[in-house]
Amino acid sequence: MEEEEEVEEPKAKVKEVKMSTVVLTLFPTAVTEEKLQESKEKAITRIFGPAKTLLKVKNPQRAGDFESILKSKIDEHCQEGHLYFSQGEWEKAITCYTKALNLDPNKAELYEKKAEAFLQLCDFQSAAMHLRKVYRVSPKEEIRERLAFVVFIQGQSLYEQKVYLDALHSFTHACELQPQNTLYRIRSIACLAAMNRFNDCLQMVNEEVELEKNNADLFILRARLFEYFGKASCCFCNIQEALALDPGHVEAQLLLKKMTKEAERSKDLAVSLAIKGNLKGALLKINRAISYNPLDEKYFLFRGTLLRRLKDFSAAIDDYLKAVELCRADEASEVRREAEKQVLLSYNDFAVHCYHKGCYEEAVQLLNKAVKGEKNEFGLYVNRGDCFLKMGQLNFAMADYQQALELRPLDPKLRWRIAWLSNETGMQDFRKKQYLQAETHFSSAVENDPWEVKYYLNRAKTRVFLQEFLGAKEDMISALLLNPSKEEVRTLMGNLFPGESPESLLSSKVGDLTKTILDRKLNAFLEGRPLKSAGSELRTNVYVQIEDQQKAEEPAAKEEEKVSEEKKLQKRLAECQQHSHQADEELKEARQHKPTLESKTVWIDPCPRLPPKECPKEPFSWRKN
Repeated sequence: MEEEEEVEEPKAKVKEVKMSTVVLTLFPTAVTEEKLQESKEKAITRIFGPAKTLLKVKNPQRAGDFESILKSKIDEHCQEGHLYFSQGEWEKAITCYTKALNLDPNKAELYEKKAEAFLQLCDFQSAAMHLRKVYRVSPKEEIRERLAFVVFIQGQSLYEQKVYLDALHSFTHACELQPQNTLYRIRSIACLAAMNRFNDCLQMVNEEVELEKNNADLFILRARLFEYFGKASCCFCNIQEALALDPGHVEAQLLLKKMTKEAERSKDLAVSLAIKGNLKGALLKINRAISYNPLDEKYFLFRGTLLRRLKDFSAAIDDYLKAVELCRADEASEVRREAEKQVLLSYNDFAVHCYHKGCYEEAVQLLNKAVKGEKNEFGLYVNRGDCFLKMGQLNFAMADYQQALELRPLDPKLRWRIAWLSNETGMQDFRKKQYLQAETHFSSAVENDPWEVKYYLNRAKTRVFLQEFLGAKEDMISALLLNPSKEEVRTLMGNLFPGESPESLLSSKVGDLTKTILDRKLNAFLEGRPLKSAGSELRTNVYVQIEDQQKAEEPAAKEEEKVSEEKKLQKRLAECQQHSHQADEELKEARQHKPTLESKTVWIDPCPRLPPKECPKEPFSWRKN
């Protein structure tokens, strides 16, 4: 029994030893628990030194693997950061987010939270930097918009600090991130304006207007820039565009009031200068007034009058037509009626100017336009007739003169024109031996100017060829009564009626009858005597006739000639005084050195005469004077 118990004890002891199998690399090794615990303690001592802190950990396996530990730590920092963020402790939140990002740099939402915290601290540059990192990780449009806004806020902060160049860079970057955002572009324009880069500013405003044509503020901004550059007309046009979009725009109304006030002031200065005779200065002022308010028809009417007086007729006509166009809505406007009348007057004046320059065809074209607008104006037909006369178109000239005569039957100057033209036409017919037609034309000349002797003489010659001797005798008697001392009258009378004296013709019954008829004609035509001109200055509100302008220009030419003669006389007088002074000096010098009058020279007769030879035997002798 004892032996059996001794055998069972070792077996029991064997059962009490626990075996542990540890797999090391590829080969399993049986290690006891004591040895395993001892090896762990040695490893901990080797890693952490003699510290006994970690020895208290009963089961290290429960801490988990590395990924779980890292994730739990990141979550811990994130939760702590969110807590600080919600409490407004931005710096602590940034610290927590930074720790979390150090453990996991790919968490985009932490960059976004951190950027928001930097934004709350007004650290715009750091906020923008973190938003760029977010955009690289997840390029979403919302992140891009947020980044553009942060850059814009940074630019606005720099703008308020008057760091305009850096602000411009920020605004430009914001525009690049969001090109469709108008606010960012407007702030760039404001920044350029603050830097006095107005050319670039105007260029950007033009681009904005092209993109957004319904924004009245943009037009006002561009109007301000044009005002700065001195382009008043462009400024006015932009104001009108703004008011068309928004009639109640306050700034547009104030700017328009300022422009119209400046225009009226310039117009008053122009009127003052024009009254003083400074037409060119007045033209400059009215040009300025029109640039400030190009919709006032009165300004164009006034400038047209100035240009007409300065003989710039094309520009004057354009201004009058512009005034008519501006008054198109109001047909009963007084300015419209005056402008229409001034257009016709300018056509007439331009035609007269062309007439004096020898451009008769151009003058006729201008007068055609004037006649088309005013068919009852006497002077237009007279002037066009004069142009036709210069061009040799006598029939057209006579037609215009006859038309003018219907409008003013008793005008003496016109009747003289018709008489002269009728006489010329009659002379042409007379040379062609068309005596009947010639007699008709000469009769017309006599009717329109019964004072002219040569018309009677020409008709008398024509009537002789027509064998109307009684009529020819009447014409000769009329010529004798008008100018009995004219040599041509007596010569022609001797050729036509040889053997008859002027006295016999005048004392005959035909003479008495002719005298009575002639007296009636002359009495009826007495008002046709030439009248003296009331003045040499041309009026601007009437149709100028070519003859009137010539008479108006003659006194000026005579005045210039008179001034020239006075200058010549003064020059001649100065020369005479100089010569007289020189002669006085010479005479004075001669008196001081008075020479003797005794002559010391020998005088010899230059032509000695021989005594006459006596020849008594000659039968004649020369007479001596």
